[in-house]
Amino acid sequence: FFLLFAHAHVMLPRLREAAGALVTGHCVFTAAGIGAACTSRLDSPATAPSDPRCSKERALAAAMYSGRGLDEQACSPQVTFTDPVARCSGRREVSEAFRALTFCRPEHVEAPRANFIDDLTSTVDLHQRYFSCALLPSGLVVRSTLLVRRRAADGLVCELEERWNGALLFGWVAFRWARRVNGMLSSLLTPLLLR
Repeated sequence: FFLLFAHAHVMLPRLREAAGALVTGHCVFTAAGIGAACTSRLDSPATAPSDPRCSKERALAAAMYSGRGLDEQACSPQVTFTDPVARCSGRREVSEAFRALTFCRPEHVEAPRANFIDDLTSTVDLHQRYFSCALLPSGLVVRSTLLVRRRAADGLVCELEERWNGALLFGWVAFRWARRVNGMLSSLLTPLLLR
């Protein structure tokens, strides 16, 4: 018993150090992903009207990004949402992510505009304002592109990827891991914080 206790006493500082390194790495990769997306420049989108072939995608994005939440009936049970901060997997996690967005007081600066890519893929140009209040009347204004993919079998949305300022997300494993951890934390904390 004494040897086990002595071994645990030696290992505990190493475990704390390893946990600290994981948390630090997670924070660094999350910050780097956000920084890359925020420093990219998205040209002003064309002023052409929304493509009528993408009316469902446009309506879905308009609801999600105005605080009305995710239309779960339009999405597959395994739907994913990814942005530079988080990757949410499954209807419940994605719904919680967009419920959390209501805290940011989202509003459209311009109406979302949908673009047809192919029968299963479209994009939606978003120009949003968040956190508008008396202290910050102009809020935080963001342009982004939402990539929407549907399943061929039933037409349900299976993937949503938001690209801030049109920047592609970093695909390296460490960035994917950090986004996934943030997505899981978001889905666990949102119900506790937004009752």
